[in-house]
Amino acid sequence: MKELDRAAFSLIIPVVALRVPTKTVGRIKAEISSDVLKIPKLRNVVNDGKNNEYKMVLLDSSISSTDLGGASEKLRNLVKQDKLEAVHHQVTLNYEHWSADEILKAVLPDSSEAPTSYEQIGHIAHMNLRDQYLEYKYLIGQVILDKSPTVSTVVNKLDTIDNTFRNFKMEILAGKDDFMAQVRENDCVFKFDYSKVYWNSRLHSEHERLIKKFAIGNSICDVMAGVGPFAIPAAKKGCLVWANDLNPASYDAMQDNIKLNKVQDRVAAFNMDGRDFVRKAFADYFAKTKTGPLSIPPIPKASASRSKPVAPEPSIPIPSRSFDHVVMNLPAIAIEFLDAFRGLFAGFEEKPNMPMIHTHCFTKSDEPEKDILQRACRAMGYPEEQYKDLDADVYYVRRVAPNKDMYCLSMRLPEAVAFAPETGCKRKLDQESSEAATQIKVKLSDSEEPAQE
Repeated sequence: MKELDRAAFSLIIPVVALRVPTKTVGRIKAEISSDVLKIPKLRNVVNDGKNNEYKMVLLDSSISSTDLGGASEKLRNLVKQDKLEAVHHQVTLNYEHWSADEILKAVLPDSSEAPTSYEQIGHIAHMNLRDQYLEYKYLIGQVILDKSPTVSTVVNKLDTIDNTFRNFKMEILAGKDDFMAQVRENDCVFKFDYSKVYWNSRLHSEHERLIKKFAIGNSICDVMAGVGPFAIPAAKKGCLVWANDLNPASYDAMQDNIKLNKVQDRVAAFNMDGRDFVRKAFADYFAKTKTGPLSIPPIPKASASRSKPVAPEPSIPIPSRSFDHVVMNLPAIAIEFLDAFRGLFAGFEEKPNMPMIHTHCFTKSDEPEKDILQRACRAMGYPEEQYKDLDADVYYVRRVAPNKDMYCLSMRLPEAVAFAPETGCKRKLDQESSEAATQIKVKLSDSEEPAQE
């Protein structure tokens, strides 16, 4: 079956029922609850059909005969005590009575498993179907839509995540063409166009874990902020946050979410390249603190009485001269952005605090901690053989594919890196500029010489 035929799931099954006086139905059902038929959306008490003063209590399918073979001792004693009659009855099961797993196992070639797992983002069910199920994708999508009350759009991922804007192409399998999702997480509401931005509901625990590390009065630099799953809850907690994302759609959604969650006075949003943002954000932040500590408005507190106003709270001081925490949640390449921290404080007239950098990354190594720390050393220009000297913790987040895991490296920026005379990202930019200039010269030599000024 490649097109869903709901009528094909109609089935009549025989059951045994007890004829019970209407006024005793509640008591009897409670006493024999383990023997009562339990099928979702199917009533297990029906009219007698012969006598209005009686009801039929349907029994579990394991009880197949009126002599109550397979029934519990409690049921047998109750029938004898109340002189109840066991009779044969038939019930009709329709499409609505079967689960998505049962339906798909019945219609797909491989009945041992069914592709019923999906990530839910608001009203959207996001599936990642294997190749063998693609010819049945619309049937699968319709079943998921029918059996998931909170889902109104079912989509299937078509390709891998783009490393630039972290989104991917998808197709609608069933339901309405509506990608505007609303998600609630960590006491915040997020709205975004799921077709244009990155969101992963499976990371809610990781979002919560890192946010718990932030204290009231901390300053946070979120380099790849997306629509704000770290930045906005942190601001709501009482942190000052500068949040950036290269994707214009993510930046726009983040700005909307900042207003939606009423944290405009604690979050500044940016739309820049990650490396450029790191350099500019730290320099600007340090300059802003020259005249004294920064501060943010207090966390609003609800009044216990509408007639009695709440006494004003003092502002929250932000004492640090640099950001306390940096978040870089772009696992495919975030670790490479550590080169932006080399020489970050070179030339600063005062020594600021060294930030804790939380970098998400993937690894396939049998020694994940060593692999991640050594990659971080290479990116920062720090001696690779001294990776054990780093003030760092490597935390397992989740498995994303066979032999591929996601981790979070939480590392204190080494002073030797922060005050290095030459920046890693400057060297990279110089190299890229040199390569670009060479390419321009080659192109010009193939055509014509540039005009003289």
